Amino acid sequence: MKTMRGLIRFVRVLGVLAIGVAIYAWIAPSRVSKWLGKEKNNGASVPPSSSLAEVKAPVEAAPAVQPMTPLPVMPGSAAMLEVPNASRSQLAVAHWLGSKYHTAPSVLATLIVEADKLSKTYKLSPNLIIAVMAIESNFHPYIQSEAGAQGLMQVMPAIHAKRYEKFGGKSSFIDPLVSLKVGAEILRDCVKLKGSETEALRFYFGGGEASDAYIEKVRAEQQRLNLVAAGKQVPVDVNVQRQ
Repeated sequence: MKTMRGLIRFVRVLGVLAIGVAIYAWIAPSRVSKWLGKEKNNGASVPPSSSLAEVKAPVEAAPAVQPMTPLPVMPGSAAMLEVPNASRSQLAVAHWLGSKYHTAPSVLATLIVEADKLSKTYKLSPNLIIAVMAIESNFHPYIQSEAGAQGLMQVMPAIHAKRYEKFGGKSSFIDPLVSLKVGAEILRDCVKLKGSETEALRFYFGGGEASDAYIEKVRAEQQRLNLVAAGKQVPVDVNVQRQ
């Protein structure tokens, strides 16, 4: 009888312990799992404190980017120039002029794009404006003649001071784009005054016996530029002399 009573007490104690363990497992499941060593995520053991969001796959290092090797630039090629708003024909002209006048094609392309804008404003051929720049200064922006003409378009700052006012005054002639804009404006006014491009060029030059040779040089350069822009192969005369 005593044995039976002892067994009943033992069963009751086990029942109480089982209930206690169940309650503890419900309140703190992570600790129970830690004791059991069975917490896994898709078959891989993870630290008890980790959440799924914290378990990340290893990130592979990105392959090193190899620098691009520039392609060789040939005269007349537009392959290596990136000038905003420049067309392929304009870039070809820039390369051709760069080879002839030993000037950076990227700089020339900027001037060519601006000359195209001015040609629309003043109703002039863009290649006429570019040809005048070429013959007047060989694209040297700071050149000055014996008479005092300055810049790409060889404008006389003292005579045309008012034209420079909207660009900041006479000192702005050193800006190549300002010189281009003022020179194109003067050339347009010469055409209005004289009635033709040929006579406008004579007046732009200043007249005199040498004006015929000047007009011939400008027209010849304009024609070469027209051919280059059209995709023709035009020889480059490297023996360029300053005017």
